[in-house]
Amino acid sequence: MIATNAVFRYYIYLADDHHKLEPWLNSFKSQGFQIQAGIGRPNENPDGPDKFMKELEQDNSKVLVLQCWGAEMILSDALAQMDSTHLNPDLLLGQVTVLASNQLAWPDIISLIPLPASATKPYAISMTVGQMSRFKASAHHVYYACQPQDFDHPTMRLLSQRLPQLEASHLTLGMITRLLRERNRMVEQELREMDQQLSRIMHAHLVKEQKELKEAEELEQQIQTLSSAYGMLATDINLINEGRRRLQREWERFTLKLSQERTFKISDHQLESLGQPFLDTLNILHELYQSLITTRDSHQAAIDVVHSRIDIMNSRTNMATQENIRELMELNTDIQKQGLAFQLAAGLIEFIVLAYYSHSLWKNLVPIAYNSIPAALQLVAVLLFSGLTTYLTHLLAEYVQGRTYLKIRIISTSIPLFLLLMIILLASIIFNGLGFH
Repeated sequence: MIATNAVFRYYIYLADDHHKLEPWLNSFKSQGFQIQAGIGRPNENPDGPDKFMKELEQDNSKVLVLQCWGAEMILSDALAQMDSTHLNPDLLLGQVTVLASNQLAWPDIISLIPLPASATKPYAISMTVGQMSRFKASAHHVYYACQPQDFDHPTMRLLSQRLPQLEASHLTLGMITRLLRERNRMVEQELREMDQQLSRIMHAHLVKEQKELKEAEELEQQIQTLSSAYGMLATDINLINEGRRRLQREWERFTLKLSQERTFKISDHQLESLGQPFLDTLNILHELYQSLITTRDSHQAAIDVVHSRIDIMNSRTNMATQENIRELMELNTDIQKQGLAFQLAAGLIEFIVLAYYSHSLWKNLVPIAYNSIPAALQLVAVLLFSGLTTYLTHLLAEYVQGRTYLKIRIISTSIPLFLLLMIILLASIIFNGLGFH
């Protein structure tokens, strides 16, 4: 068994910020920190403590691991040396410091951890050989006190590789949780506003149900408002569901890594205690997701209600329009009947006037021929002439208005009228000539 003291420092940062940390990394190299490829193991170095550093990949982030150990090394001096290299905290996602020793007593190791008065209770982690506790000094700095039985290969792998990766995963979980809680707060605010808006709309419908029908513009505005809210709800549902699934995946990955670390002996109760903030967030997101689903369904029902009222209003309007059309058609029928009566009366008057004047004209122009023709033939000739002429004038009037299909009737009426005129003219000439001689 190797008796030694060791300090491990994990700096967690975004992989994209690696170039910004180059000057800072060079300062550690100038302090004697050597780049380490493997895991390494403490040894008795008479020249002083061993100092190593290496980088680990973890998703989109990186972890710089500093290691300093030695049997004669004083933990407080090693901490002071690491803290002497100042770094802009804005470049870091978080940092972890591990104080490990199998020489010092457990209370002496814990006494070296600078904790504020408001620090939370430490989280004890059971190990197969040894003991470990996790202290949260601030939002971005975590300390570990570790007292292993031996700095063997499993212990060194834990402290220099597995624990940094676990802390990076835990830090990712914390950032996702904070982001989702903030998103949850904003979505809850939107949800309250949309619920109030929906209540106002539905209350307005209930109050005015027995009153006059809403104007179409007002109902259409309500449809637009509800549809816009429905779209926001659909977006929020997707955001919350996506965040919930992401947090669930990260938590499962973290627990899988934790279960694969054989150096730890973590019970289900300890795991639940460690993941309580994340599990609480998952429950909150699930409840919000269900509330969003309910509100979305309520908005869909409200949209259907407003659509129904619009349909009812349109149907009533259509019924009123149809009633007006029916009244107009009845009025038009009455007008057509009156017009037909007027046309018949006008036609009769036209027929009588034409018969009278044609008879008088015939009598005055050729009196001898007129008196020579029997009265019955005169009556028939005058009636035929007046009737055909009256009918022809009506056909011509309709033809001029565009009813070209009457052309055949006009021709068929003009021929007998022309023949009748020729007969009357020839008869008048003949009878007038006979009477003259």
